[in-house]
Amino acid sequence: MVPATPSQRVTAIATALLAVIGAGVAMHELSGILIPFILAGFLSILYKPLVHFLRSKHIPMAITLLIVLGITAGALWGVYMIVAVGIDSFTDKQDFYTVQLKHVLTNFESTLGSVLHGMGQRGTFRFEKLITAESVTGIATAQVYTLLSLLSDGVMVLLYLVFMLSAGDAFPTKIRAAFPGEGESPALVMFQTLNSRVRKYLQVKTLFNVVNGLVTWGILELFGVDFAPLIGLLTFLFHYIPNIGSVISTGIPGLVYLLQTNDLKEVAILMLILVIVQNVIGNVIEPKVMGDTLELSPVVVLFSLIFWGWMWGVVGMILSIPIMSVVKALLESVPATRPIAILMGSSYSAQTPDEAAAK
Repeated sequence: MVPATPSQRVTAIATALLAVIGAGVAMHELSGILIPFILAGFLSILYKPLVHFLRSKHIPMAITLLIVLGITAGALWGVYMIVAVGIDSFTDKQDFYTVQLKHVLTNFESTLGSVLHGMGQRGTFRFEKLITAESVTGIATAQVYTLLSLLSDGVMVLLYLVFMLSAGDAFPTKIRAAFPGEGESPALVMFQTLNSRVRKYLQVKTLFNVVNGLVTWGILELFGVDFAPLIGLLTFLFHYIPNIGSVISTGIPGLVYLLQTNDLKEVAILMLILVIVQNVIGNVIEPKVMGDTLELSPVVVLFSLIFWGWMWGVVGMILSIPIMSVVKALLESVPATRPIAILMGSSYSAQTPDEAAAK
């Protein structure tokens, strides 16, 4: 084989870079189609054990699909109602929170000015030049409406889910037919590894996120915090985002309660309880159950959050870790790209599909 010349290497790198940019632009523009499709894909992986259980009881596939669709539609409807009620409540109290936010910013400016004056600094700080009550409430409303618009795509998610579950049982057979040979083909082993790895992550993460959301909801109800159901739902969603999600899910109720009561002592107690509970669940219990399932480097996690957050917003950040896990597993299955998988991982070696399947 003739080694590539420097100009050929530059051409190859430039071509690959243009391909990545083109793919990124395409995914960004097609987000309305791709996001429901990917959500349906992860749901199909999550529902696979239930489908296999129902099929093992000789329940027809049509009835199995109706059961799965009923569960999914009920969950989407419940989420939709929580968001809709939260939006109505926020709309009713928007004027109150706008006034309260201005009051809090004014007090903070006064306190900061006093501290700086005591340190010999002159001048005043006006946060209203950087942040206004109207901009904050506008951003909050826009994010909630984004979630509501995503839920309106639930019909597309259900439609994709039906086709994926219907074709799921036949897919291994098609792989065996497409890649004939002795024993299990590498493509089939890779497919099974992807399913098992992502399924374990989704099952454990979803379970603990539900617990976190319900516990947070209960604590907020005890303190009488406004929008408790909606904040509990946001806690459930944001905990799919590593590290950042826990900060957001404690900061939002703290800010709401501060604006609601203007009582720093009560706010501090509330946030302390939330931090303790969420850290016990997310950093003590959950890792013991999940283990290092995805084996992604912290740097990869950070950059995937940035990239997918830029690509698809908050939804992209929630989906970033499962997506990168799939990408890493695919790279592990190809000898030529296995070094990239090693760089993406948290350990110093990458598993082959056979090694991952043997776990």
